[in-house]
This record gives sequence, C-alpha cells and structure tokens, in this order.
Amino acid sequence: MANDNGFVDITPQAGNGDQYRDPTHIPSDNEFSQDIKNGVVDGNSRTLAKWLREKQWGTDTREALALFVEWLSTKWHSNKELIDSNSSRQSQVEKRQTDLETRFTGVLSGATKDGEVIDARNSQTYGQFEVLDKRFENIETLLAKYVPQGFEVTIKHNLNRMPSVTVFSYEWSIGTAPNGFGTEPDGLFGGTNPVSVANNVIYPDANTIKITLPLDYKLSGELEQHDNSWYLIDGIKTLKFTLDSSNQGIHVPNANLEKLGKVGE
Repeated sequence: MANDNGFVDITPQAGNGDQYRDPTHIPSDNEFSQDIKNGVVDGNSRTLAKWLREKQWGTDTREALALFVEWLSTKWHSNKELIDSNSSRQSQVEKRQTDLETRFTGVLSGATKDGEVIDARNSQTYGQFEVLDKRFENIETLLAKYVPQGFEVTIKHNLNRMPSVTVFSYEWSIGTAPNGFGTEPDGLFGGTNPVSVANNVIYPDANTIKITLPLDYKLSGELEQHDNSWYLIDGIKTLKFTLDSSNQGIHVPNANLEKLGKVGE
C-alpha cells in the first residue's frame, strides 16, 4: 500500500501475502534438477526458463509465462494427434492380420472335401474344430497335461517296501522366489495351492521306485529328501513326492529281494 510519501509497504497483509511464509531458497540440487539433468530438454524450453529466471521487468516475466502456457498447449495437441494417428494405424493392421488368419483357416477348412477327414474334425466331447490340426493339438495338450508319459523320476528310498506314492505340483513355495524371500507376487506368499499329478509307479526292487509323470510337469534339478517326502525344484516350480510305507506299503522279505529284482528287470 502506498503512503503519502510514495513509498510502498511490502509487509504481508492478512489474506494477501501471508501465505508466503517459507523464507528458504529452492536448493540448486533437487529431484527436479536431477530429472532435467538426466533427461532431454529442447532449446525452446531452455529459452523460456532463462527468460523466467533472468528478465528484470514483470511484463517480460508474465509474457514468458504466457508463452510457456501457449507453447505447451501446441505441443500437447501435436503429440495427441500423433498418438491418435498411430493408434488408428495399429488397429487397422491388427484387423487386417485377423482377417488374413481367418481367410487362411477358411482355405484350409474348405480345401478338404473328403468326408472321413471332415468327420475327424468333430469331437463328441470337445466339439467341432475348424481344421484337423487344431484337434490334434488339443489331443497333444491333454496328453502332455494328464497322461503319465514323457517324464520319469527315480527315487532310491531304502524302505525295503513298495510304498504308495502321491505327487503334487505347486509354484512359489518359500525360498524359490528368484529375487529373494518375500518378493513373491501379491497373494502367493507360501506358494500356490498344490495340484495332484497323475502318475504311474514301477518298483524295480524293494528300495527303488520309478515314477512316470505327464510331460507338462517335467522339471530339471536334483531331488532333495525331507522325512518321507522328496522334492524336485526348478525355479519357482516344485514337485513333491510323498511315499507312504505304512500298512499300504508291501513288505518284501529279504529272501525274495533277489527274485523281485529279476522280475523288475
């Protein structure tokens, strides 16, 4: 407020300037300056920043601010048009690719007129397949997941019995996270729910079993024994083999061990 002598009172007034209560200067080394230092700033941005920092007159400072707002708006609209244009082109490419795949499948489907092959595309259980190859792939997927073949694990248990075997598969068990304990995905601490795995068991002798599993469960690594269970761990995946040698397990007298071994050969 100007007084009779023409001087201006710069004391903050309530509701006018009392919000300016931080007397400290902005540090020269801050998180924004670090981002700018490590990023790419074009020449126009540097010019506007220089004007805002160095112009003596308020009118020039306000003009620099106005130019910044208008310049930023043009940049945003220009980038938006470019993004929209690229998105439209990507959608067109994906549509053409989908159309081409559909046409190709249609050609394969229509190329075969033999009634027996056409019938082979249809399954009473899984429905109709567009081409015979897709039905074969479906069969191979089911075989790899549910039929015990393609992967064998041998366990030397030394129980002098033929124990019953159960196999479970699960992921993210404690200690298997590649980035260390506690870095599992949300909700998976302690591992996923175990899934029972179909298996066939062969007893070469009273102290050894060979377990055949579906190919989908094939893992590498060394077996680890803990009590009556064996564990095969490969990355985040685990197979657990539990041997039950209680009443269900068949005891083999020592006199029959040699004969049993010959039968299993």
